[in-house]
Amino acid sequence: MMDNDIAKLRKSRRIARTDAAIKRQQRIAKAAGAHTRHEDQPHRYHKHHALDCGNPKCMLCSNARKTHGERTIQERKFIEGNKDDAQNS
Repeated sequence: MMDNDIAKLRKSRRIARTDAAIKRQQRIAKAAGAHTRHEDQPHRYHKHHALDCGNPKCMLCSNARKTHGERTIQERKFIEGNKDDAQNS
């Protein structure tokens, strides 16, 4: 019985967080003037951000590593760590 209550509580929290995220994206879209696109389908914002145009070549929406050739934070840390090792040798 206890496990079932905990599962219900977790599911209700998950649903509440999803609903809050959707409402947040709707507010962002409304402020940007893009709210009219999906006004009748609010759940489209569940995994789609309001200001994401969806174009992979867009400078704002794309992955910076692919468009600008930037390294990830993990790669930069690895390189910096290896530079220190090479200098100390």
